[in-house]
Amino acid sequence: MSEQGATASFEVIDREECLRLVGTLSIGRLAVSIAGDAPLVVPINFVLDGDAVVFRTDPGSKLHALNGDPLDAAQISTHANASFQVDLIDPLHHTGWSVLIRGLAYETARPQAADQLIESWAPGDKDHWVRLVPSAISGRRISVPELAWDTRGYM
Repeated sequence: MSEQGATASFEVIDREECLRLVGTLSIGRLAVSIAGDAPLVVPINFVLDGDAVVFRTDPGSKLHALNGDPLDAAQISTHANASFQVDLIDPLHHTGWSVLIRGLAYETARPQAADQLIESWAPGDKDHWVRLVPSAISGRRISVPELAWDTRGYM
């Protein structure tokens, strides 16, 4: 393929399109602050419930960070700041998109709707349900015009 003359374009994605794109994937990255340490960024399986990100987890670093790192794991804070990112990248053509959702996360009861069931790739019961309610959703896309096949010398 020839990329001669192809100029990349940068596009800001609106909220509706961001949510549509996020809904096409089932794995993203959650970022939470750990007191006195660098932020923790971990992959999670998730679903969207409206514009909220919902995921399951076991007790551990991310749940403790979301719960304010309480001494008693049964005690949880009201909410914690968190970020969530998904993207789809094509390294061959230098194109792709990325969506960032920032907001408040809190532990919640297991959702009742059947579409809220999340198939976790990681082992474990994942008995804790977390909902990230967005305060901001932003997205970016880098694309190039449709590439034309270069058939010179191959006819």
